[in-house]
Amino acid sequence: MSLSPRKRSWYSVRARPSKGFFFGTYWDPTGQSDPTGNGNSSYGAGGLILGSIIITVFATIIVAPFAIGTAVFFTEAAPQWLVRIMQPLIEIFTGIPSVVVGFLGLLVIVPLLQKLSAPLTGNLPTGGYGWGAAILVLVIMVLPTTMSISIDALRAVPGSVREASLALGSTRWQMMSKAVLPAAAARLGTAVVLGFTRAIGETLAVALVLGGSQIPDKLFTLKVFFQPNVNITAPIASDFGEMSGAAQNAYWTLAFVLLVITFIFVSISRLMASRSVYQ
Repeated sequence: MSLSPRKRSWYSVRARPSKGFFFGTYWDPTGQSDPTGNGNSSYGAGGLILGSIIITVFATIIVAPFAIGTAVFFTEAAPQWLVRIMQPLIEIFTGIPSVVVGFLGLLVIVPLLQKLSAPLTGNLPTGGYGWGAAILVLVIMVLPTTMSISIDALRAVPGSVREASLALGSTRWQMMSKAVLPAAAARLGTAVVLGFTRAIGETLAVALVLGGSQIPDKLFTLKVFFQPNVNITAPIASDFGEMSGAAQNAYWTLAFVLLVITFIFVSISRLMASRSVYQ
């Protein structure tokens, strides 16, 4: 499956300096937005890659503690009647189509962020789109998956571990923090990494709320989270079918970069799972 994108991406990188591709910030394969008016193509994918990394990392930082904390509550403290109600709901939310979450972000999250960010963006019509909305959309999409895997990880810890900890005089909190969580640490890490992997490859839901074609000029301000922005997957989804020649090869390179990132993190998750004490 990876041979075609790898071959075409090699053509793209070979045709221009890799430094310009991976570290450039202006993406215009067709040359239609060339500021000089000469129609010169620009293949700076650095901004796209940075966008994907930022929204995925921030979404994971939000999801990880909430998912693990909820999993601990469900497995160690929640009454059974609540677990019987919530467990199927979590599994249902795991299967919600990304387009539904994307429209939710477009109709609810973007207008809300537009109002909240008005002092920063000057109440622009495009305010609210961008990385902030994309992060919240990814949180909604990734949280159920990470939570479900975390619950399974904690349930895989034998009851004897809990009983032994309590028998030694530990409180319930000490039992959870000093015995159960360390025993499930590898599988909990796997849950977080798998959530990260799903988030970085998400396309449609994120594309609906990003609303941009170029990375903003000023990155080191809070405003950058509330104005139209970019990531790797959005231009692939919206523009790839219309491209040909060198421009299409550039999009193949983006796809291959995404494939490599996903492969790395899937490998990390498998390595962490193999180190789990309790399978």
